[in-house]
Amino acid sequence: MILGFSGLHSQNDSLKVYYYENFPYAYNEGGVLKGIEVDIIKEYTNWVKQKKGKTLNVVFKPYSEFSRFYTDVKNGGPGVIGLGSVTNTNEREKEVQFSPPYLENVAVMITSGSVPTIKTRNKEEVNEVLSKLNAVVVKQSSHIKYLEEIKKNYIPDLKITYTETQQKVLENIVSDNSVFAYVDIVAYWAFLKNNQGKFLKIQKQFSEPRDFMSFIMPRNSAHASHISEFFESGFGFTSTKVYRQILDKYLGHEIIESVEIK
Repeated sequence: MILGFSGLHSQNDSLKVYYYENFPYAYNEGGVLKGIEVDIIKEYTNWVKQKKGKTLNVVFKPYSEFSRFYTDVKNGGPGVIGLGSVTNTNEREKEVQFSPPYLENVAVMITSGSVPTIKTRNKEEVNEVLSKLNAVVVKQSSHIKYLEEIKKNYIPDLKITYTETQQKVLENIVSDNSVFAYVDIVAYWAFLKNNQGKFLKIQKQFSEPRDFMSFIMPRNSAHASHISEFFESGFGFTSTKVYRQILDKYLGHEIIESVEIK
């Protein structure tokens, strides 16, 4: 069966869900696939069945590297949707299609707790703290642009190294207090939840609350119009009780207000 560009055609269409393993968005626990994105895509498939009379044959494919996940979704063909806690950027919009957002993203600068708190964006003060540190970032992530701004505006010789997961980014900071990074606030919350007692710090002067997370699809996606309708019809999926229940299931109350779509 072939999916055409204009939408889903047969009564039983296939949906290939590529997912980047990343707690609490999409992860395997005891052989069970869980997470915010997983639960939302299940709600989408239920919606397709109820509203469109189509049963989707869903196949999940895991990825441990974000860069490979993103590339495979981009080249995946019309039946693919990607779950990767992906933030919407102008550069990515040229390569993939985005669903309406399901989460607001706050990117936060993290340092070791022993690093002094930056109280202003005064160049002299920022240099005093960050010029002694190196940066680490996930390859192909939206956080790269924030580090490039730091390099351009404050520390021209900033050394930046790359890794594949935000977990590894934060582990680097724990093991080396001369490292700083940007991560998503949910990734930071999840790391602290599983690593209680680790002394890390948000440098609040450099928080970046201007991104949104969405599912991604190839440019020739057969699902784009349906998933937009799923998210936006009526008052929108993110206004529903089910949406809030999903967030309550995976996130703590201290983080939900910062990231839920209002």
